[in-house]
Amino acid sequence: MFYVGIDVGKQTLHCALTDRLVLEVANTKEGYGELVDRLTEHGYSTGETQLACESTGVYHLPICQYLTKQGWRMSVINPLLASRLSKARLRPVKTDKVDAKLIRTMAEQGHGDLFTLTNDTLELQSLVAQRHGLVEIRANLKCRLEAHTWRKKLEGGMGIPSHEALKETLAFVCGQIKALEKYLEQTQTPIQQLLRSIPGIGVGTAAALVANIGNIQRFSSPKKLVAYLGLDPRVHESGTSVHGKGYLSKRGNKRLRSLLFNAAFISKRYIPELHDYYEKKHAEGQHHFSALCATERKLVHLIHAVWTRGTPFEPRV
Repeated sequence: MFYVGIDVGKQTLHCALTDRLVLEVANTKEGYGELVDRLTEHGYSTGETQLACESTGVYHLPICQYLTKQGWRMSVINPLLASRLSKARLRPVKTDKVDAKLIRTMAEQGHGDLFTLTNDTLELQSLVAQRHGLVEIRANLKCRLEAHTWRKKLEGGMGIPSHEALKETLAFVCGQIKALEKYLEQTQTPIQQLLRSIPGIGVGTAAALVANIGNIQRFSSPKKLVAYLGLDPRVHESGTSVHGKGYLSKRGNKRLRSLLFNAAFISKRYIPELHDYYEKKHAEGQHHFSALCATERKLVHLIHAVWTRGTPFEPRV
């Protein structure tokens, strides 16, 4: 098996075929074609080659999609893992070529998830990201409008211009969010409808779950899904004297964690199992937010069960 590490930049790709051979091509469709030609020239075939790159937000998506359509196996590596491995070296050096070689080494070690995103999933990811951006703008506008209102009170309104512009902008953004959510509801897949059977999982959260998780079969157990989302606790212990406090690993998508946190707050009102679990944790002395994070993990277990089972949620009697 051959392994190729690709360091993705906005304009260029550095591709490590071996520890000594690193190619540089443009991050364009023409560059992708050039990379395939060079791979073929060096005897690399689709059936015996594993390519890998880091997740870069959006810059890695075109190359992954192109190579996958051409029949190549492409895996995506969490950049946090690559960063930790790079810093653990005796003499840390960071260049594009070194990063490509590091990614190649990680691919040899079996790191990364196979790129399986379809056009529909990529489109859904884009819509979810747009909604999140608009929600953040809405929150910012509300804060500015509140500050402007209090400033008028403190200064008696003398010389303070009208804030109709903020109101109009806020109304426009709210309208765009509603329109986007309506579109998400009209185009939701059966899986999204299935997830929405769980109280607290709305249109946006269901879309975000499908967009970021994709195929639930990647996670053979709820604990693996919890870890993927970054909701698993970090344990810091050594011997008999070091017993650090456990914190969330937060390795996953923070936007999705935030959505699930809000969903857990609602779900515990309508799902007795989650309500009792939250009250138990709170009674044990955990802070409200800590107890709610534990409830969020419990909610993820329910999501995994509903998704893998393929049947709507039914509360326990």
